Amino acid sequence: MSRSRDTVIGVLGGAQEDVVDRAAAALARRGDPHYSREDPRPKLETLYRRVTQSIEEGDSAVVADYCDALAAERLQGGFDIAELQAAFNALEEAAWAGLAPRDSPEGLRAVEAFSRALGVGRDALVTAYVRLTTRITPAVTGTAEDPTARVATESRGEVGVLTMNDPAKRNALSTRMTQDIMSGLDRLISKNVRAIVLRSAPSMSVWSSGHDINELPRGRRDPLAYDDPLERCLRAVRSVPVPVIAMVRGSVWGGAFDLVLSCDIVVADETATFAITPANLGLPYNTTGLLHFLGRLPINVVKEMFFTGTPIDATQAERWLVVNHLVASADLEPATFTLADVMAAKAPLAIAAVKEQLRVLTDYQPVAAQVYERIQGLRRQAYDSQDYLEGLAAFRERRPPNFRGN
Repeated sequence: MSRSRDTVIGVLGGAQEDVVDRAAAALARRGDPHYSREDPRPKLETLYRRVTQSIEEGDSAVVADYCDALAAERLQGGFDIAELQAAFNALEEAAWAGLAPRDSPEGLRAVEAFSRALGVGRDALVTAYVRLTTRITPAVTGTAEDPTARVATESRGEVGVLTMNDPAKRNALSTRMTQDIMSGLDRLISKNVRAIVLRSAPSMSVWSSGHDINELPRGRRDPLAYDDPLERCLRAVRSVPVPVIAMVRGSVWGGAFDLVLSCDIVVADETATFAITPANLGLPYNTTGLLHFLGRLPINVVKEMFFTGTPIDATQAERWLVVNHLVASADLEPATFTLADVMAAKAPLAIAAVKEQLRVLTDYQPVAAQVYERIQGLRRQAYDSQDYLEGLAAFRERRPPNFRGN
C-alpha cells in the first residue's frame, strides 16, 4: 500500500465513529418509518467499513458486491430505494462534515476517496434495486386515494402521473404537499411505472407558488437545511430510478423552480413563467440549490434571476434550456405523454443507471473546508438578520419590504 493510501485509511479509521453518529442523527431527523424502528448505526458502520476496505485494497468490487447484496436484503425488509439512498446521502454528507473541516490535505484526500468509493456502491445499489423490483410486484395496501391528499396519483399504462391540486395555497410546497409528492413517487414505483409526469391540476394557472412561506422558520435557524421537507422532496425526485417529466402550465415561483430543475425533462406551454425569489424575502439560498441552477443555466442568467427575482417567460426558458420542449397549450398533454411513452418503452435498468450516474456527477462537487465554512457563515448572517424577518413580515402583510442590510 502506498504511503498516501495508508494515510487516507488512517484518517478514515479514526473518523468512523463520528461520521456514523452524524449520519445516524441525520436519518433520525428525516423521520422515515424504517429508521425510526431500526437503529441505522450497524448498517452504516458496515457500509463505512466496506467503503474503507475498498479503498484500502484498491478493489471497487468490495463495496459494489456488498451493496448488491444490501439491495436484496433491504428490499425484502420493505425498504424503498429512496430510503436506502437517504442512508448513502447521509453518510456522504457526514463524511464531508466530519473530515473536510479538519482543513488538512489528508482529510480532503480521505473524504474525496470515500466519496468516490461510496459512489461505486451507490451505482451498484441502484442497478441491483431496479433489477430486483422489475421482477417483483410488491403487495400494495391501502390503494384508495387519501381524500385529503394534495397530490393525486394515477397510472396510464407504464407512465405514472402526479397531479398537484391545492388551489387554496396555489400548490405551495408545504410539508404536506412535499410528503404527498414523495408518497406518490413511492406508490407509482411500487406499480413498476417506467416514467412519471409531475403536473398541476388542469384548472390551475399557477404550477406552484414555491416553498410555503408560513412554514419558514422565523430567524435564527437555517430556512433551507438538509432535512427541510422541500429539500427532501427535491432529493426524492432526483433519485427516483425512472425519468420524471415536469409538465408546466402557468407560473413557477421560488422553490418550485428548483423542483422543476430537479425533474429530468421539462415540457411547457406558452403560459409558463419561472422566477426564483429568495431575495424578495431576504432568504439566503442554499449551496445545493445554487448548484441545481448552475447545472442548467449560464451563470450570468442565474445571477440576474437571483438578484432581481424577475420571472422569465416560456420563450426565454426555452432559449436558456430550462425547457426541453415548448408547445402550444392544446398540445401540452399529448406532447408530454408521447414523450413519456417513448421513455417508458426503453430499457429501465439502463435508464436507471444513467440517471443515477448523472445525479452523482452533478450533485457531488467537492468544496474546500474553509470555503464551505465561509459560505455557511454568510448564509447564517443573512438568516439571522432583521432583513429576513422584515421579508417574512412584508410577505404576510402584503406590502413592499424595507430592507436595511442588517
